[in-house]
Amino acid sequence: MKFKRNSSTLILSLTFILLSSSFINAQTYVVDNGTAFFKAKVSINSYTGTSDQLNGFINFETGEIEFSIPANSIKTSNKKRDKHMYEIINVEENSTVSFKGNLIDLYDESLKEKQTLKVKGHFTFVGVTLELELEIDLSSELDGLRLHANWTLLITDYNLERPSKAFMTVKDEHQMGVDALLVREN
Repeated sequence: MKFKRNSSTLILSLTFILLSSSFINAQTYVVDNGTAFFKAKVSINSYTGTSDQLNGFINFETGEIEFSIPANSIKTSNKKRDKHMYEIINVEENSTVSFKGNLIDLYDESLKEKQTLKVKGHFTFVGVTLELELEIDLSSELDGLRLHANWTLLITDYNLERPSKAFMTVKDEHQMGVDALLVREN
């Protein structure tokens, strides 16, 4: 009788532990606040475009990860340059810049130090979708998780001509990045 009660207690305890760990890993984290940015270079200087309208999530159960910004939310602190950029990328037809993919590596919530995870997916820019593999850094913070990601793209891969004015031509290579605070979805 005592063995039966102890084994029942053990089974219930193990079930609770397994369900609890599944619940922790099943969490989805959503962007609370964040920015997406690019850095471009021309012959004599460089400039940065940023958007503070980042949306997205990571679902640690499914491994799904998605981020997007409205294309017309990107600002370079130069209204004339922004207007020209919106014309080049045709924001009416290409209203969203997005990444959709899956985590290759698993996130370990019990670790408090920064973790670098590989992600594979598709980046869509100006209506062109290309496969992209990159690394993201996740760090635990009081309010949630801090996400940093940086990668490089060639604008000509997305069927864009390198803009030029006078003797200055924008370099093909652009540095891209995301910085966001992610919080648990309720």
